[in-house]
Amino acid sequence: MTVPPPDHPPDGQRPRRSLFSWREGQANAAIQRQQQLMNLRGALALALQRAAPLRDLDILHQFCELVLHHRVAQHAWIGRPDAEGNFHTLALAGSRSILATLCGSLDADQSRDRSPLALVWHDQKPYYSPALPPTGAFADWYLQLRQVKLQSAAVLPVPRGQQDWALLLLLHRDPEAWTGDSQMLLEGIVRNLCDLLEDWDTQQRQMILGAALKSALEGVVLCDAQRRVLYVNQSSFLMTGYHQDELQRHGMSVLQGPKTDVQELARIDRALAEGNFYDGRLINYRRDGETFWNHLSIVPIRNRAGELTHFVGIQRDISREIQLMEQLEYESRHDRLTGLANRRALDDELEVAMARAGRNSSQLALCMIDLDRFKPVNDLYGHEAGDVVLKVIGRRLRDALRRTDYVARLGGDEFVLLIEGYHNMEELGLILAKVEAVVNEPIQIRADTVVGVRLSMGVCIYPHPKVQDMADLLRFADQALYASKARKTTRPRYWMLFDEALTAVPGAQTPPKRSRKTHRDPKP
Repeated sequence: MTVPPPDHPPDGQRPRRSLFSWREGQANAAIQRQQQLMNLRGALALALQRAAPLRDLDILHQFCELVLHHRVAQHAWIGRPDAEGNFHTLALAGSRSILATLCGSLDADQSRDRSPLALVWHDQKPYYSPALPPTGAFADWYLQLRQVKLQSAAVLPVPRGQQDWALLLLLHRDPEAWTGDSQMLLEGIVRNLCDLLEDWDTQQRQMILGAALKSALEGVVLCDAQRRVLYVNQSSFLMTGYHQDELQRHGMSVLQGPKTDVQELARIDRALAEGNFYDGRLINYRRDGETFWNHLSIVPIRNRAGELTHFVGIQRDISREIQLMEQLEYESRHDRLTGLANRRALDDELEVAMARAGRNSSQLALCMIDLDRFKPVNDLYGHEAGDVVLKVIGRRLRDALRRTDYVARLGGDEFVLLIEGYHNMEELGLILAKVEAVVNEPIQIRADTVVGVRLSMGVCIYPHPKVQDMADLLRFADQALYASKARKTTRPRYWMLFDEALTAVPGAQTPPKRSRKTHRDPKP
């Protein structure tokens, strides 16, 4: 039960209006939570209409993203135990590090009072924590939640095909997130998700069986229960280069090679041994040795007595699709102009680097860079000359760093370095001196024109008593950069530590908002 805020008057009697306002606020918050859940339910209903082109894991990822989009929770995770009893992630949205800590190494067979996930997996009943208790069952688990300012949790079973299949974990900052009608709505939404997965399974089987009968463009291979090839259609021959008689002599293993994923092959072998449906993708080899990505579906065929008689394999060359996906993924994580990592990739790398530094008791230096003398180059010679300078600086930074270091471009003439594995400040200084030396070299922007730029840098070392997360680390490095630029004419070196900035420049802890650079990147 939620206790009203302690705003009693001196006589101990709450004014009628204040109590009414508090109750009205609680009612409005409950209505808002229910509306968010209903919005999520509506969005999931729309997903039902277009689920066929998606893979089942894509559906789970989309569901987790919808949970965050409609503010139903701050973190969403769906996972299931593997053969060793450890939960692994199927889909998530939110902080990967927080969810990995809570879900990455849980034993499904452990004592049920260690974690609500183990309890729900064992009992297959939903569990809700309206407000995290300080002691008692799951105390250690709740302590981890409180450390990241989360106040409530919901864990629900996600069955599939009448079997215990996965769990859904939702984490919220609001201690009243899962009260009253919210639980009923949430359980209804999970049932809709299960229906969506079941429909997807049915559609996939129907689609594959239909394709096996028609087999116009996709390759079809018919095998008996002993996996001996009986028939190969023309599309399969055009895809692989192997005639039917060759595959009958050598078997389908002739398509495998050094780059073929052995774990995926094990999945195929396990599905065939158990007489189950398989759907996945793997690298195969054509007759001429060329590799291609094969989207392979294998359907077991049974007679009326339920006995396994044949397998039908459906093959599709998805090499072009994989190439386009990899290109899109690359472009989404790299700066178009310099080819360096962008802010999205930096955030992921920084989260991993901070976790690694904490785990190894090592230090991580985050270096925020701003180019001096860059704006005059832009103003005098134009943006094309500015592009040349940025490309050269990006390449020089990458070449000056060690293999274990990381460089990203934030935009304009701002870059970030992540330096790990140094032993002391003297060694860090040598690395940064090398960076300065290569950047200060002249840059030829035209056949008859040479320019030069210099660096200003702010450095924050992690771990640091003031740094709680990567946002702090970035902000403190930026403050050190601001202080370094403020002392450009008097500083002993081009870079300044955050701790030095606190005393070197008055107000360095709260620098004014720096205007973004006017340099324009080339349009895609």
